[in-house]
Amino acid sequence: MAYEVLARKWRPQTFDDVVGQDTVVSTLKRALSTERVAHAFLFTGSRGIGKTTVARLMAKALCCEKGITDAPDGTCVHCREIAAGSAVDVVEIDGASHTGVDDIRDLREATRFQPQSCRFKVFIIDEVHMLSTSAFNALLKTLEEPPPHVKFIFATTEPHKIPVTILSRCQRYDFRRIKSDVITDRLKSVLAAEDLSVDDEGLRLIARAAEGGMRDALSLTDQVLSFAGSPATASMVRDALGMIDRRSIVELCDAILDRRGKDALSIVQAVYEGGFNLLELTDLLAREIRHLNVAKAAGSVVGFADLAEDDLAHIDARAAATDGRDLQRLFQAVLDGQERIFEAENERLALELLVIRLCQRPSPLDAQAVSEALVRLDALAKGRAVPPLGPRATSPAADIVRGAREQSASSSSSPAAPPAPEPEPALAAAAPPPKRDKPSPPPAAGIDAAPPPRAPAPPAKPAPKAAPPPAAPVSTEGPTGDVSMSGEGEPLDEADDDFPLPLEGIDETWLAFVQKVGRRAYRLGGDLAHGKYLGTRRDGDVPVVCVFIEKTVPREQVASHVKHPAIVEALSVFGPGARLEVTDAAPGDEGPSIAEAQDTAVRALQSALEAHAREHPIVQKALTLFGGEIRGVRQGADR
Repeated sequence: MAYEVLARKWRPQTFDDVVGQDTVVSTLKRALSTERVAHAFLFTGSRGIGKTTVARLMAKALCCEKGITDAPDGTCVHCREIAAGSAVDVVEIDGASHTGVDDIRDLREATRFQPQSCRFKVFIIDEVHMLSTSAFNALLKTLEEPPPHVKFIFATTEPHKIPVTILSRCQRYDFRRIKSDVITDRLKSVLAAEDLSVDDEGLRLIARAAEGGMRDALSLTDQVLSFAGSPATASMVRDALGMIDRRSIVELCDAILDRRGKDALSIVQAVYEGGFNLLELTDLLAREIRHLNVAKAAGSVVGFADLAEDDLAHIDARAAATDGRDLQRLFQAVLDGQERIFEAENERLALELLVIRLCQRPSPLDAQAVSEALVRLDALAKGRAVPPLGPRATSPAADIVRGAREQSASSSSSPAAPPAPEPEPALAAAAPPPKRDKPSPPPAAGIDAAPPPRAPAPPAKPAPKAAPPPAAPVSTEGPTGDVSMSGEGEPLDEADDDFPLPLEGIDETWLAFVQKVGRRAYRLGGDLAHGKYLGTRRDGDVPVVCVFIEKTVPREQVASHVKHPAIVEALSVFGPGARLEVTDAAPGDEGPSIAEAQDTAVRALQSALEAHAREHPIVQKALTLFGGEIRGVRQGADR
């Protein structure tokens, strides 16, 4: 006897067997039970999700000897003939091979005759969007007013190609992609009935590869069992389906985020030598960076990605510790790179070039140094004294903003421009003051304006004298250092994770504690950076540091790791023997978290940059000379 593949053998024979289409099935069953059955149906959706199967079940329900029912018995002559595809009154037509107007004329002629044995003549046209325009036009009148004994059921994967005149004459039902967990449960029941076995991780891989299609999932399962036999493991599933291990994608993404070019290129080489498709690798990398962007924007990727719980937690932690603008630039760069790799003759070289560019991208906070240089160029163009270029640690962007604001205010309040002082010798030799008879070229946007006013922050709690000065917060918006993805790493240099803007309302001792935790365990540091410091109480001679974390997952994560070596070591800033306590509810008057304070500081700096670019006198002169308008403000090149 010939082998029957799982996709055909386990095709649903009743409405109750259909999975993942509860809305469509319940609507159709209610229409059948109340005999409010339309004369034409249109089933739309992606491949392998049950459109044709439900169409055959509708034919059974309409033609069953029991009468019109939502539960055909499947044992009567008509039900058996429909299941076997031999029913004379149920005609299945392939729209891809019957596209002409003559085929539709034959169909119209067939509708004139009464059914031979069934209650209705049912016409199922699959891939109906393939019909020609003339064929659709020939079908219009019959479709609008068919004989009472005729029912039409259309199925298509591309409903946008169907004329509106056809759509308006049908009841449309949109079939959804089936969720991975539903596919996994269905595969488990099928394999149990077949006395076969694939481990849970392997079934999840099959469900993910099926992309929402149950037919594809069953076909892939057949392929895996033919390759590996039973039982099959996850590694066997990857080998059978030629799938790239997700760990490679995560490691590649982490190497790019941490600017570890050598590690990233090693992963690309390993994937290439494994014989995998590099376009698939690029697509998976784009999806991973998409997950990070969603986690950054929504606070968590849970509900937006079909992944295991450990993978979701890792994405959330990584996104919390990465600058949002950096993630957006990475996402755009990978999407642009996909097209170049697709068109390249040598995909490996194109992908390696993309990875190198991503790893060598500039830091998001390089805008500080650029803005400081623009202030100096602006002063030079106006003939004023040029401030010396100091080290980054001693000239943060906030000081540049304040200095530029005071300089701009003093120059605008004077009735006449003060005489230009003598520039510094080095600068005078390189760039003399511009002549007054020619307009100076407008420089790019600097940061001469002050930040917009902000609501007063809650008073900071006094820090103990023994507290060290703040080094680097575990930043969600600042630069990150080289941290291993296990959550542990070597201590970072002070300058590597320095956040240059002042953080209002943040206790210095709490800030120093979070920084120390983040250097050893960035995940815990990221969770603590979103916590709100409630103060320190005494339990005898032991200081108890109280913190409230709003979100349940990071709160439970920190509460279960209060004795983590990184936390125990960092608590020394509060005094000997200090311990951490995570509270379940906040009193309501707590200050901002470190992450919130950083977001506020970055937004203030961005507002100052935009205000300066729009109000800068040189920009105004350029608008007057050239008659243009300001369309947008950018700090610098994205790449």
